[in-house]
Parts: sequence; structure tokens; C-alpha cells
Amino acid sequence: MRAVSVVIPAYNAASTITRAIKSVLLQDIGDLELEIIVVDDGSQDATASLVESSMKLSRQNIRLIRQENSGPAAARNTGVSAAKGEYIAFLDADDQWLPGKLKAQVQALDDYPEVALVCTPMNGRRFRPRSPRFRIRFRSLLWSNRVYTSSVLLRKQTFFDAGGFNPTRRLSEDYELWLKIAAKSSILAINEPLLHYSKSDGISSKLWLMEKGELETYRILRKGGLLSNPAYIVLRYWSLAKYFLRFLFSVKHT
Repeated sequence: MRAVSVVIPAYNAASTITRAIKSVLLQDIGDLELEIIVVDDGSQDATASLVESSMKLSRQNIRLIRQENSGPAAARNTGVSAAKGEYIAFLDADDQWLPGKLKAQVQALDDYPEVALVCTPMNGRRFRPRSPRFRIRFRSLLWSNRVYTSSVLLRKQTFFDAGGFNPTRRLSEDYELWLKIAAKSSILAINEPLLHYSKSDGISSKLWLMEKGELETYRILRKGGLLSNPAYIVLRYWSLAKYFLRFLFSVKHT
């Protein structure tokens, strides 16, 4: 189906879900169809009722799927499995898109059939190098994750070929998937910040959880044959060094 399916996992997102949906409805994708799939991941607030209100007010196809709390990876997998579109976009419930995002990304996928995934920078910043479009290779992605989940548009078949998000993980499951895709396919960055990402508090405990997630991603890649043992060791030291720098920065600014 020539359509874009937007998957929004939501957990206790009553304060932001309406804003996120509105940012999707403001997108112009020409003659393509648009569907929004909100996966309520066991919320205990008014998330579901607010989505239902949006469904009544909008002419667009908005669907609500409710499930027991299983984490964002499982929620996104549920949404993609229910999607009808050829293209899949992800948006977290507390983030929002800027106008023009989907149109630019769909055009990029049409211009480059070999590209499996398109992403953008966020919050007014651009990637270096500052080319309007550039490829993100597997090796460069290993050193730094520049694929932000809420910026991603990809072909649905690419998602299934890569195995989807690892549902056993709650941190770094997105990085794991992007690396698996980059190992076999091409990732394109549109160097225009078309995403507003709502940053969470950078407390040291959260930083360490994120760090453990990244280290686990490298371990999974090594086990799957995508990383050699020497590369795995180097990346672990590199990741830990980045973590300590972030930790020191967070302590300095608290």
C-alpha cells in the first residue's frame, strides 16, 4: 500500500500525546495515504481517551491499539505488525515533528531506491559534515548513534528483514536495530533538523543505564558476527570513555 504508517508508542503520555499526533497531522505527503497507529502500552492515565478524542476530530486514519505494558520496543513492533503502509515512521509520544519532515523523507526514498532508512537531526542542530544529504555507514554508526528514533522513516520490509526491535530490551534496542540495518543496507541523513526531541533529565543513574544498554548492543553484534573481537574491545573502551565524559558534564551542571 502506497502509504506512510506512523507508529507512536505511548505510556502514560496524557500530557504530550495530543501534541505529538497534531505534529503528524500537519505533515504534507501529497497523494500518499497517512495512518497513525498509537500503541497504548499499558497506560494508567488518560492517554487512550485523548487518542480517541483525536480520532473523532480528525479525518485522517488514526488507530488505537491497547496492550499490557511491555516496553517501547514491543509496542513499536506491535504497531508495525498492524501497519498497512509501505513506509514506517516512528514518533515517541513526547516528541514532535516539524512541518515538511515526511515529505522530504519520502522524496529521499523515492530518489534513492537503494536507501533503506532516512533520518534527520533534531532541536535546531545539524550533523557534521554539513552536506544537505549524506550516507551514514555502519562503521561510523558504531562510534556514535546519529539515528534518532523519532526521526526515522524506513521501508517496512527493511524493518522485518532486520528482525524488528529486540523486545527483551528497554534501552538501546533502537541502536541495535539501526546497526543491523546499516550492516546490510544504506542509511541516508537529511541534514535539516525536522524533529523536536524532548530531552529527559540527564541524571547519572539514567546515564549509566544508557551506557549499559550500549555495551549490551556491542555484545549482541559481536555474538551475531557483525563485530570482530578486537573491534568489540575497542568500542567498549570508547563507549566507557564517552560515558565518563557525560557523567562529569552532568555532575558539573547539577
